[in-house]
Amino acid sequence: MAKKAAGKKTTPPPTVEAILEECTKEVKKGLGVKRASKQAREYWLDEARKSVTAALANGGVWDKDKKNVLPTARKMGKVAAVLANGNIVLLWAAEAAAAAVQDDPRCAGAGQGAYCDF
Repeated sequence: MAKKAAGKKTTPPPTVEAILEECTKEVKKGLGVKRASKQAREYWLDEARKSVTAALANGGVWDKDKKNVLPTARKMGKVAAVLANGNIVLLWAAEAAAAAVQDDPRCAGAGQGAYCDF
């Protein structure tokens, strides 16, 4: 009988889609009661998918990086909520919020600004 290897269980790294789900939840928390327009959501998801994919390809480790990325995602939602036209975040507000968080010191990661590289 073969012995089981002692040590930690290894879990596979999260997929890009799983990371996007986590980030989306944080953005929604930041938005509060406001909603993002379809164009704003598409912009955020398209840009986030590119930056998350690039960050992981450049050696990013989500389990380490998320402690900085998730608060930044929530902050992006808060900025967008402030810029919202009534209760709806329009595309221009989503773009402005994304640009604002790029300079956040917590945004750095694998490749300097990796996950926030909109």
